[in-house]
Amino acid sequence: MKYIIDSRYIDGVCLTSMSDNLHSDYGGETLEELRERERNPHLTAVSPGRMALLMRRYTRSLCKPFREITEERYYDLLDCLPPERMCSGWFFVGEPYYGDLYPFCFRSGGRFFMAERSIRLSDAEISRQILDHMAKVNRRSALVKSTPEVRYMAWYRSDVTYIPYSFILDGKKRFFRSLATRTGSESDDRWNRDEMAALLRNLRGNHYEYCAFYSRKKDIFEFFDWLRQNKYTLEIQGALFDFAPDRSFVDFHGNVCEYSAAFYYRVYSRELFMHIINQLRTVKRNHAWRREKQGK
Repeated sequence: MKYIIDSRYIDGVCLTSMSDNLHSDYGGETLEELRERERNPHLTAVSPGRMALLMRRYTRSLCKPFREITEERYYDLLDCLPPERMCSGWFFVGEPYYGDLYPFCFRSGGRFFMAERSIRLSDAEISRQILDHMAKVNRRSALVKSTPEVRYMAWYRSDVTYIPYSFILDGKKRFFRSLATRTGSESDDRWNRDEMAALLRNLRGNHYEYCAFYSRKKDIFEFFDWLRQNKYTLEIQGALFDFAPDRSFVDFHGNVCEYSAAFYYRVYSRELFMHIINQLRTVKRNHAWRREKQGK
């Protein structure tokens, strides 16, 4: 038995199966014929064991962090169907999302949240996840300015003052970015200050886990949803990730081939980084530099 999938990503389904390992069970085509019919040279055949592993990875990609919802949405989900399972302050919606994953909702401190979770989770694990998320939602950080540095900037043809900004979280100092000021242009200085303020608001809104420096989608999971819905391809120029020397953060950046949309996120959470890895397995990727090198 073989399953035919796109080797670049997994989206929870296969194109077809081959019970005899050679011909499609639905049209009798060989792998080469399927590639030609679908105009997709990336189609490949995988074993049942490999397919099971890919499906487990895909399921993990659906278990994204909790997202906040309105009180109205919470009670709509509670009332739309009899809950599959519920307890004080939380419930699983009465219809599965995918496999054993169900929409899971909880309320805490007058706020409401949801995510897709396995119906098989124990009460203890559910309580742990709720407590961990609320601790993340309620944590606060101190902003720190370091000693300014003066460097020559060719754009202004003069020296520019750079003020490094960091924040302290869980007792650790984490660099954010530097603010360029005293550029000689009052309008540029004001624009730089406004941009820094907006980025800091974005960082706080993301519970200090990441900041979207620039992207068509500020929410990193909305970004991946946008890629999947449109079947867009990530263009990887060298590497998708750049790690800070002290490993306090990682930069996730690149471009979208079909849309020419550059993106740049700075990620501070190891847990979120693993979520990104899971999301990357569900979208198409193209190594631009690798292809150029091979073509020479």
